[in-house]
Amino acid sequence: MKIKTAKPAHEVAYQDLTKLISKHADDMTGLELLAVAANMLGKLIAMQDQRTVTKDQAMEVVVRNIEHGNAQVLEQLARAILNAGPKPHD
Repeated sequence: MKIKTAKPAHEVAYQDLTKLISKHADDMTGLELLAVAANMLGKLIAMQDQRTVTKDQAMEVVVRNIEHGNAQVLEQLARAILNAGPKPHD
């Protein structure tokens, strides 16, 4: 099985989920939101067709996409820092 990683086309689904989660962000801490996401992830892993996806394959998808998501955020933060830096004088 080829390991799947999130593609740019998946960003739409991510943005929709983010909007939904943001409705509850004021009532939960970041750690609680992480717990909700982890719980959902556990349920999604359990719903995989075990005839075609092993636990190890599912976990590899999870690990690779956690790394991918972390890299995306770090890249966004780095860009924000660069854009917020001192501007050259005209």
